[in-house]
Amino acid sequence: MPTIIALDASLSMLRPVPGRNEHTYQSLALKGIQHLLDNLTGAGKLEHLALVSYTTVCELKVDFTRDYDQIRQAIKKIEPLDKACLMTMLKTSVSLMATWGTQNLLQLVVFTDCGPGFGSTSIAGFLECYVGKETEQEYAWLKTLANYNLNFICLGVHGDSYFTRGLTLHQQLLDVAALKGQLFTTKPMKSGAESGDATTGGSHKSELGRTAVFELIERLCESSYKSTEVTLKCGHYFRMESQVLLWPPPMPYEQGALYGGDATIRHIEQRIDICGFLALSDIGSPATLSRHWILPKVDREKPSRRSGGLGAVAKPPKLTLDTGNPHYELEKLEQDIRDFYTKDAKDTEESGDDADVVVLKHSSTSQSEQQKDTLCVLLHGALKLENMAALVLLGEKWYGFIYSYTDTKKKSNLMLNILPPGSNVIPWLGDLELLGFPEDLTPGETASFPVRAERRSYSQSSVVWIRQASLQSDVQKVLRHAKKMPDKTQHFYKELNRIRRAALALGFVELLEALALLLEKENAQLTLNGVSTECTLQLQHAATELRKTSNRDIKSTIVPLQKATAAEASATAPAAPAGYLY
Repeated sequence: MPTIIALDASLSMLRPVPGRNEHTYQSLALKGIQHLLDNLTGAGKLEHLALVSYTTVCELKVDFTRDYDQIRQAIKKIEPLDKACLMTMLKTSVSLMATWGTQNLLQLVVFTDCGPGFGSTSIAGFLECYVGKETEQEYAWLKTLANYNLNFICLGVHGDSYFTRGLTLHQQLLDVAALKGQLFTTKPMKSGAESGDATTGGSHKSELGRTAVFELIERLCESSYKSTEVTLKCGHYFRMESQVLLWPPPMPYEQGALYGGDATIRHIEQRIDICGFLALSDIGSPATLSRHWILPKVDREKPSRRSGGLGAVAKPPKLTLDTGNPHYELEKLEQDIRDFYTKDAKDTEESGDDADVVVLKHSSTSQSEQQKDTLCVLLHGALKLENMAALVLLGEKWYGFIYSYTDTKKKSNLMLNILPPGSNVIPWLGDLELLGFPEDLTPGETASFPVRAERRSYSQSSVVWIRQASLQSDVQKVLRHAKKMPDKTQHFYKELNRIRRAALALGFVELLEALALLLEKENAQLTLNGVSTECTLQLQHAATELRKTSNRDIKSTIVPLQKATAAEASATAPAAPAGYLY
């Protein structure tokens, strides 16, 4: 989920905040960026961030990186210059994001005092020119921008008319251009504007400050940078499940309407089941909606103490059984198994001091998070070692696959690729609901999937004769090999068959007759010069084969004249006269 942090570097950002002379809008923006970086660092430093500053021009300060210290150092060197031009920054962001494609969730976070701008570069001037000309090529970049998430951190107080006017124009821009965006603003004061002057220091004392900016960042992270927590389950044994985090969070999928109905919005379920395992070579590279990291969830809980000073064994949560559920019997059986193993652990713990020490050595809540068992580590190691992927069920007829992805030579991650909804989304595998085990095949039966091509079309060298020089070069290559026979006999026939197949594929049959004439002319020339008889026999053989109707099939191949046949032909053939041979 690449993110561009855009900082408004206009002169208006140097104004002191009303009621807070110790802060300017720029200083609060810098504190907000620092807090955003701290939040992303705590989440695991998984985001690629870039920093830009904009006035009448937009300048890239730090390119996309995971080294957040570069951004922390760069924001201290930004100095305000002149007026703000939001549209220039948005156009530059589109060009910067172009390298990430359309399958990534792209974020744009703008720290600004919501200045409306001046003249033709203002937001109001843009809206006047844009209305009624939405389909023109000049505004095509807005369609790309509509795929991004625009988050504006609006620094201002609601008693300031400059701020409220700019706030209204920013919202109009989002609505008119159909952009996905959100304006994060502070809460207006309940008392102050109603009871007295809105410009007094007391009315703004708690409306905009460092704490208020931090609250805006927390709201931003909660809405755009919060991991999706799901349960990953493998098999039907209750111990083979784990709480995991998906990053970036999967976006809802809008499924098109069928037969004139309404479009439906689909979300992945909170429980992901592993259906089976496939070789990565069988899956290949199908079209996917998005990719996500799978991270183990780490609970930072305080250890509980018993009377003896040792931690108690944590009990697994009980399942809420619904008798109306069709899977009630299976869930009840699962709960019984869970209770059975929990009871064994409890009895062993209470049996004595020695047993207590043995149990707590493995299950104490005081052990470090790195020592806890997690399904992610087991699954990642197995998939990486076996070079396989796990097919998972994300919802009703909605699949994905989990595999080990190597980012660098030393770093490897567990990744989830989400496929489009449906069971027949990988054509060479067929219907995913009909996949089975190799052991289910009857003796002598072979699996029909995956379908493999014997010769890949894109791996074969193709002949291109767009220009005359290309055709001439290929013909000259054949003649060069002809002069070096018998040493280059195999190369000669290889190039000859290559040109013959290309000519037949294009319907250029006249080329075959012209090539036969050239070979006969070359044969006559070599005979006058006293070249070996084998060379002249191969040239005559090739010319004859080119004229045969049976060799007009593109699948046929002209093979060299065998040595025994060549010796018989040379003994019985009369001396060749000078000139052409027919």
